[in-house]
Amino acid sequence: MDVPTLQWSAAEVRNGTLTVPIEGDRPRGWKSTFDHTVRLLGGGSWGEVSLKKAKVKVADATEGTEEELRFFLEGVVQQANATHVEADEDSDETGDEDSNGGGDADDADDRMTSRFRDAEAD
Repeated sequence: MDVPTLQWSAAEVRNGTLTVPIEGDRPRGWKSTFDHTVRLLGGGSWGEVSLKKAKVKVADATEGTEEELRFFLEGVVQQANATHVEADEDSDETGDEDSNGGGDADDADDRMTSRFRDAEAD
């Protein structure tokens, strides 16, 4: 079983909301651990962090916080993985995907998307 990892190469910021896909098997209870860890660690200068299906979404991502936010999310995923090392079932979480209505992405979104995606190469 592959542990869940954030796929930064597919990260995208649209209308100030960061979306990062998760790849790998999420055992039962993983989402609950993820959510609990987010609450315990608190947050930075960004908005709500949520997990729906296989995507992490962060509202109100602001330019200049990319490195801090990436570090925060990696820590949350590592903690959830550590808690579920021996789990052997996929999570069966369901939920509606949020869709951001049309419109062109603004320049800040494009710059932040690029920074999140480029960080994976480090």
